[in-house]
Amino acid sequence: MRKFCALCGRETDILIEGLCPDCYRKTHPLARVKRDYVGIVRCPSCGAVLYKGRWVRDYGVIEKLVLESLQYLGKVSSSRIEGLELKPGFTTAVVKVRGTVHELISEYEEEVLVRVRYTEELCPRCRDLIIERERAIVQIRSAVPMSDQVRKLIMDIIKRETVKDTERSGFLKVEELREGFDVKLSDQGLARAIAYKIHRTIPSRVLESQSVVRGRGDKVITKLTISVTVVPIGRGSVVMYANRPHLVLGYSQGNFRMLDLSSNNVLNVKINDLIRNGITVPEYEASCVEAGGARALEIVINDKRYIVNNAC
Repeated sequence: MRKFCALCGRETDILIEGLCPDCYRKTHPLARVKRDYVGIVRCPSCGAVLYKGRWVRDYGVIEKLVLESLQYLGKVSSSRIEGLELKPGFTTAVVKVRGTVHELISEYEEEVLVRVRYTEELCPRCRDLIIERERAIVQIRSAVPMSDQVRKLIMDIIKRETVKDTERSGFLKVEELREGFDVKLSDQGLARAIAYKIHRTIPSRVLESQSVVRGRGDKVITKLTISVTVVPIGRGSVVMYANRPHLVLGYSQGNFRMLDLSSNNVLNVKINDLIRNGITVPEYEASCVEAGGARALEIVINDKRYIVNNAC
């Protein structure tokens, strides 16, 4: 029995719903565009692209935005952007879709045109870098004068935390002061990350406060101030606390375990009390000596001699 296409009238071996394969393909596209146009917003400074409310530094997001605008109507095996020239205003992306709309039709490739509106806008990070918008400050101070080693450790922490998430680093300025550091940032999350990484690395106390910069209600813009007071002493350090010499035996969970060299009493001192009352590091000499037939630690401070047994 002869078969004819109801649309083009051509004789055919295969009829699908009364149509030849070519006419069926024409009336049943592989994909359609779901909206009038795809909006692409890209930062001209860093190249980040706005994707679902977030700025993403991945050029592949542009392809994802275009392909997500398609609704697939057939069985699609692949789709790719053949051509897209990004320039301000409207342009067209050519998408090649491969698949089939019916099991009697072999896979084929179909061209879909997607209208694209391209604009450029500074992302918050780059905008903050340009205007140096300060939203947080981490003030790092020390209970005793900072050594070069401690300063280097703190700077390394700042650098490592900043490069962990470059998307949020924004404006960052580090001011090195005689008494410590002031780290000024546009990202409050990064400020906290830096402060608490220092806190986990060096015995310290962290205090936070928020102040309103401007606005009210839901549109309040605040500034975060984080005070980090480090106490860079550890096991074996000799300090003056409450006008008495002490040997630090250890530190755990916010408490220093110290030996009062004058009375040989061991005490636990909370880091908050130590910071509040103050400590100093005296000039001293420490060496291992023979005492009572055993090795002991001798500490000399201002010509005063202290012996600590079982410490060598």
